[in-house]
Amino acid sequence: MTRIHAKKMPMILVLLAATAAGWADQPQHPAVSQSTVELREAEEDYQRGVRAADGIGVPQDYTAAAKYYRKAAECGHIAAQYNLAFLYENGLGVKQDFAEAAAWYRKAADQGDPESQNNLGVLYTTGKGVPLDFTEAVRLYSLAAAQEDLEGTANLASMYLQARGVARDTARAFQLFTKAAQRGYSVAQNNLALMYANGESVKRDYVKAYAWLDLAAADLPNAAMVRDALAKEMTPAQLGQARQFAAQKRKELGDKEGKIQ
Repeated sequence: MTRIHAKKMPMILVLLAATAAGWADQPQHPAVSQSTVELREAEEDYQRGVRAADGIGVPQDYTAAAKYYRKAAECGHIAAQYNLAFLYENGLGVKQDFAEAAAWYRKAADQGDPESQNNLGVLYTTGKGVPLDFTEAVRLYSLAAAQEDLEGTANLASMYLQARGVARDTARAFQLFTKAAQRGYSVAQNNLALMYANGESVKRDYVKAYAWLDLAAADLPNAAMVRDALAKEMTPAQLGQARQFAAQKRKELGDKEGKIQ
């Protein structure tokens, strides 16, 4: 069974598009000026929240982070809405409240944020803070997957594989797991490997199963255990092929990361 993870809070600071001085130097219509000031203040509150949450230049303080995120979130700041939802989901700096988490994820999801769409889908899949609703979860995962969100893509694959909120379609699950696995998402790599090992929607292939498990093992200890168990069923020649395949995929992923950076 696929394990569904809630996405971790972003650690990268989003820089302002213009400095405060830059804003001040530009004459604007009063209504526009008020709007830009609010947006700037929301971004500044968001940045304060990130610094408080991550302990950047200040002691780590999730309570303060929640306060700053809320101020920015109430102004419609998408990343602040996501992070505030995350704090409520995990009880960091605030009392754990899945309903409140769902409410803030929904605000960001409605603005098109794929990570919030995925995480709200997780809540619908588990029935935390919202009614258990696999159909709604599939809708949300589909929205996230359409924007290339890796967790959303893998979670949608799981729904197809397990026939939750949608008719069972192992071919579609295989396609989605492959898409996320080839972009380096370890959960998808693990599940794709299991499909190869079990011959689900694809010819059983221990070589590829081993290779994808080897890649997933960098993040998932259980994948390493399954990989080592599978190795006992393989010939030396198969193991050689599997390791070569894994090395090639690892190089491809490294090349992609290098281009992105």
